[in-house]
Amino acid sequence: MEWVRPLSGVALVVPYYHMVSDVHVPHISHLYQFRTVAEFTADAEFFSRHFEPVTLSDIVDALNGRRTFHRPCVHLTFDDGFREMHDVVAPILQKAGLPATFFLTTAFLDGGGLAHHNVISLLLERLNGRDSGSSGARNRLESLLPVQENNGMTIEQRMLAIKYAQKPLMRSLTEALGVDVDQYVLKNQPHLSSEQVEGLLRQGFSIGAHSHDHPLYADLTVAEQLAQTRASMESLAARFGVEPKSFAFPHTDTGVPDEFFTAVFSERVLDVSFGTAGFVPHFHPRNIERVSMEKTSAPANQILARQYTRAAYLRLRPRTRAEVVALPSTAPGPQ
Repeated sequence: MEWVRPLSGVALVVPYYHMVSDVHVPHISHLYQFRTVAEFTADAEFFSRHFEPVTLSDIVDALNGRRTFHRPCVHLTFDDGFREMHDVVAPILQKAGLPATFFLTTAFLDGGGLAHHNVISLLLERLNGRDSGSSGARNRLESLLPVQENNGMTIEQRMLAIKYAQKPLMRSLTEALGVDVDQYVLKNQPHLSSEQVEGLLRQGFSIGAHSHDHPLYADLTVAEQLAQTRASMESLAARFGVEPKSFAFPHTDTGVPDEFFTAVFSERVLDVSFGTAGFVPHFHPRNIERVSMEKTSAPANQILARQYTRAAYLRLRPRTRAEVVALPSTAPGPQ
């Protein structure tokens, strides 16, 4: 990592996580691999040793031309607003001296429910027999899932392909498998409460928005994208008065058009936004891409080494005339 980092041109690293836990988490464990407490603690120690920690306000100051990142800097981010951010993550961050931003899906604060993909994980939990009631489940699901979506996929793959807009299908599946989402939320409290969010703010952490109820933005119209973003930002402003105004795209920022970015930044709905494309710069200078630290057990230095190598290649490789013409006139963001 150390020798390839200077070749990458990347000064700011923004890792992102969703969950840190040592136990099975039914609403997540069927979706992706997340960090254990020991793995995340090692990540935090690595970042504190090898990078200068910066705050969300520092990043906005850099975007506004009020400061420059001369040495490698890091700002940790966490999406979805799960309860473990307060119970597990914040104490580790404080011990390591690392600032961070927690991006909240505002519909689910204070026991407001679960995102559709988290409900799918609960359905897969029931289907795979981790709790009672799995007998005959596959036959019931086969009769409900659209036939045209099969294409040789397993039933698990077909369920994971269910989209945010297919809410009637999700209701049918939960009824067929006897999954009571409301009862699960009441019992397990998967997301943060307002009191816990206030506690994170008192500890010096930043809070940002992650949409209202976690759709894939590429599947929405621009008007719907803007409505989701404004609703979540307005909710956080009313509850917590958060500044700066920051937003992290649910799933990915791929497919979000320039029209969206022009609107949210010209109207100062946002001061900064964050995507998920690693070290590949975005076309809008205020949208900063982040590095996933999940779906692998590899240590942080290996994850970043791959990202730095990729960035160095993209930066140093010969470009075609068309690519040169399309390059932005200024370097994106504070990277």
